[in-house]
Amino acid sequence: MTTTRHNSHDLAAQKIIEKIGKNIVVGTPLGIGKPIGFLNALYRIAAADPTIQLTIITGLTLARPTLNNELEKRFIEPILNRLLKNYEDPLYEKARELQQLPSNINVIEFFLSPGKYLHNSYVQQHYINSIYTSVVHDTMHYKANVFAQQVAFSDVSPEHYSLSSNTDLFHDATKAIRESASDSNNIAIVAEVNLNLPFMVGDALVDTSAFTDIIDSGNYPALFVVPKDEISVEDHLIGLYTSLLVQDDGCLQIGIGKLSTAVASALILRHQNNSVYKDLCQNLLIQEKFSSSITEKGALTPFEKGLYASTEMFSDDYLHLYNQGVLKKRVYDHIGLQQLLNAKKISETITPDFLEILLENKLISPQITPADFAFLQQFGIIKSEIKFQEGKFILPKGEKISGDLSSEKTRQHVKTECLGKTLTSGKILHAGFFMGAEDFYQQLHNMPLIEKQQFDMTSIARTNALSWSPELLQLQRENARLINSAMMVTLSGASISDGLKNLQEVSGVGGQFDFVLMAQQLKGSVSIMNCRSTRNSQKGLQSNILWNYPYVTIPRYLRDVIVTEYGIADCRSKTDCDTIKAILNIADSRFQQELLAQAKKWGKIPNDYQIPPIFQQNYPEKIHSVVREFQAKGYFKPYPFGTELTDDELVIKKALLSLQKSSKLKLAWLMCRSLFCTSKEMDAYLSRLQLSSPKNMKEFIYKKLLSLIISQSRQ
Repeated sequence: MTTTRHNSHDLAAQKIIEKIGKNIVVGTPLGIGKPIGFLNALYRIAAADPTIQLTIITGLTLARPTLNNELEKRFIEPILNRLLKNYEDPLYEKARELQQLPSNINVIEFFLSPGKYLHNSYVQQHYINSIYTSVVHDTMHYKANVFAQQVAFSDVSPEHYSLSSNTDLFHDATKAIRESASDSNNIAIVAEVNLNLPFMVGDALVDTSAFTDIIDSGNYPALFVVPKDEISVEDHLIGLYTSLLVQDDGCLQIGIGKLSTAVASALILRHQNNSVYKDLCQNLLIQEKFSSSITEKGALTPFEKGLYASTEMFSDDYLHLYNQGVLKKRVYDHIGLQQLLNAKKISETITPDFLEILLENKLISPQITPADFAFLQQFGIIKSEIKFQEGKFILPKGEKISGDLSSEKTRQHVKTECLGKTLTSGKILHAGFFMGAEDFYQQLHNMPLIEKQQFDMTSIARTNALSWSPELLQLQRENARLINSAMMVTLSGASISDGLKNLQEVSGVGGQFDFVLMAQQLKGSVSIMNCRSTRNSQKGLQSNILWNYPYVTIPRYLRDVIVTEYGIADCRSKTDCDTIKAILNIADSRFQQELLAQAKKWGKIPNDYQIPPIFQQNYPEKIHSVVREFQAKGYFKPYPFGTELTDDELVIKKALLSLQKSSKLKLAWLMCRSLFCTSKEMDAYLSRLQLSSPKNMKEFIYKKLLSLIISQSRQ
């Protein structure tokens, strides 16, 4: 199959339609891997020609948000322009938001931007309820004939392109599309070059021949930047309790979002400031409450050997863990070698007895074969400059050493002249896709190739399951802690993470089910579900711990550990009664008695049972009082890894959020008070919102109102 090169998205799209026909079904990655230039070209052509049927199957469409509130626009638009620069929004997204897609264009997604489409009937009707490991199968149900994604290119490896951020589905999806084609002219595998993408190696490297079409327009849009979230005290405490369950020398997956950032921040605190970490645990009475779970599953000590990560999404949080010395454990793609490392028979340092251990465990033959030599050199056991010909090691100056290691004299000669110093080709992270802040992309761009090789972008079939190589993955994922987030949990241990009881989809199942199931299959593994105990809604304060819920993402028979800001509920292999007791202990005390009454009503807990007194103090003011001392010392920061916002913008954001939460009555009272408020020392904030010189009464009211709220927040 020949590869056609294009320098225009529009011409490429037209040529592909001419080749394949007018029924185009495009599979394309989630997140930043979307080839938006190509998709927009297809959209324009299809929108102008109703005889073309265009279907786009994807996940997590990233686009500038629609801003309707005037103050919101004044605040957010400059930030978006600063962060997103010339990022190109997908044309289909605006039409889809308005539910005005042309009748011949369909967009089907398997993962949605969380909460964005709750009231969008088109998106709700075109959502595929799919776990990540089934996405390729579900895509092929629609007879996809095109797969397209952005790729990176580098002179370092001119014969290859890099799948960069999205190795997740490419290999399996393109294989399925090729196998389904009766004629190679009926399919297209399209690469859209974007030099702003970091050039990743490992499984992300693909030969030019992997694509039928390569588009390089010379115009490279900015990557979508995901701003850092603000982390609340409650989020930080969830991260703290979760970090207590992570064992050194283990495997980590920390999910997506602000709770994953909280976990990473807590792990770094445990490693870098262990005395502070232990003081905090002592002040929260953590050992008194949860010592058995921590002793059995975790620890409070720093990470001497470190962690390895196997994750669906490679986020900023993993790079922070890497930079701070937590993420440093390497794994190796060789069953025998990994077995020896796990058994502590060898280390990454190549010692004089290395060859004897390999021989004793039959990883190599006494008479070295070409396959043996390839293995030895791949992992740095034999120096890279050594050659092997006709059963002999060939040194750089031409000296030859016999490959017969049954001779002690020969072994000593090989040890002296040929052995490397440390194992090579180890990986500290395997991931399917990445997405993050601008400094995250920049660090990946600037990272030396030898360092970058430790971060292997690979297939979801590998990261989210064991079928890729059950024995090897079991070895690499020792003591795995697979951490995810839920919106709500039930007293039976079921988790609600993606949808509501009316079947409206909030986000998507994604890989959560995959990881929870994998935790049941991996020896010594723990699935941890993080969940805030309460939420504020239009109905007031609500408990996120419920008696029951008609829709669940993770059923109760897969329950394991649940963590809230009040602690740890260890539920795996427990009876329903013990599970309910454990979850009641980490519920907000304002809802505990109501939940307990439900359990008693349905006979799931003894009628005389009472929640232990130590767990009846689960109130926000209690935990805030403990944390306040540590905040004063610089811990528990709202943005533990920094923020893209300026100091002035942080003040304005706080004021706007206060306005947003105000009731109509409170808002009216604030407006009255604001008329008597001066704008002293408010110039920088008002200028940022273009309110220094109001042009009309609305702007005058905005100026007065914000001046009042900002002045109050600074007192």
